Amino acid sequence: MMRELIEQRLKALTLDGQPVFQHIESATNLDSVIKNNRIAADTAFVIPMTDRGAADQLNTYQFQQPITTGVGVVIACRSINDRLGSDAIERMESLKVHVRRHLLGWEPSETYEALLFDQGRIVSFSKTAAFWLEQYRSRFTFRGQDHVS
Repeated sequence: MMRELIEQRLKALTLDGQPVFQHIESATNLDSVIKNNRIAADTAFVIPMTDRGAADQLNTYQFQQPITTGVGVVIACRSINDRLGSDAIERMESLKVHVRRHLLGWEPSETYEALLFDQGRIVSFSKTAAFWLEQYRSRFTFRGQDHVS
C-alpha cells in the first residue's frame, strides 16, 4: 500500500507544469532496477525495502503492534556522452531536492504517520545512467484479531 501511495504522489510532482519524471515504476529489488533497465528518460522506481516491528501490545483484548515500513525511491538519470557523469549528477541533485520536498513530512494516509528520510546514496553509475537511492520510512499500527484469554 505504501508503495502505491508514493507512486501516486510522485506522479503529481511537476516542475514548470511538466512531470518531473517521465516514468514512475514499481520494482521488487534494487538489482532488477539497475541490471534490467535501459533509462531513456529520468525515471523513478519505488521499491518496498523493510518492515520492522516494535514490541507488541495487547490493548482492550485486541493485538496491536507498531510497524515501521521502509520504502526506497530510486532516481535514475540518463547519462549519454557524459564521461564523468557531471551532467547526470547535476540533474540528480535537482531531482533529489524535488523528491524530498514532495515526500518529507507528507502523511500518505490516515493509517501512516508522516514520511521521514533515512538515507540516500549513489548505487550505480554507468555510461548510460546514474542511479541514486533515497530511503524513507513511516510508521503504522497493525491491529489484529480480538483475543480473549
